[in-house]
Amino acid sequence: MKRTVCVIDDEFRSRKRVLTLLEENEDFVVVGEADNGKAAVELIDAKLPDIVILDINMPGLSGFQVLENTTHKPAVIFITAFDEHAVRAFDINAIDYVLKPYQDYRLLEALSRVPEGSHLETETLQDIKQIAEDTSAPKTYFKRISVKDRFEFRVIDVENIDFFHTEDNLVFLHTNGLHFIIDKSLSQLEESLNPEVFFRAHRKSLVNLNRIERVIPWGRGRYALTFAHDGKVHLSKDKTRELKHLLGMY
Repeated sequence: MKRTVCVIDDEFRSRKRVLTLLEENEDFVVVGEADNGKAAVELIDAKLPDIVILDINMPGLSGFQVLENTTHKPAVIFITAFDEHAVRAFDINAIDYVLKPYQDYRLLEALSRVPEGSHLETETLQDIKQIAEDTSAPKTYFKRISVKDRFEFRVIDVENIDFFHTEDNLVFLHTNGLHFIIDKSLSQLEESLNPEVFFRAHRKSLVNLNRIERVIPWGRGRYALTFAHDGKVHLSKDKTRELKHLLGMY
């Protein structure tokens, strides 16, 4: 029998990514989604899911407050950006977590480890809530990036960045037809930039969703992304479905 799942996350991209992954898995069926704490409480008590995949940092009610206010106590997989000290505490308390940013296999691994008929113990919730409050810090993202331009530094607002790409072990920042070498890896940039805006289109590129002008078919289900100043980025085939969700391409 398929196990029922609710997905709760205020970030549209994050939520849709989880939903897409679950749609492709025969062991689980999604019975609802929510993007805020109040709706989450109502959803859990109405649908009585076996498992909840739950973000912790949400406006209004946090993930912990959601669970405190529900009558139904399902098994929980937290999606969290807490630091590694808090993450170790989650392990000790035997409730699984997925640390953002994550790869798809990590979420599937967490789901496979939830025993049949398991549920959240009140004492465990209280313990983890206290640990998280003691060790977590609000997540902040870069608003601007400085790059070296000959003998000076230029400060660029991240909203004006078209995309980043890597070539020959160098990472380039592209903005308004110009490009600069930047002393950070794409993985470091992905962790430091708002995931609602910057999308990993390919293992060699990170793009600003707000700067994409066209999505061009590139043969056999592949696409290229273009920007205002003639920049072009090829979209990895395994990222196509996620990008279509984000851009409303149906």
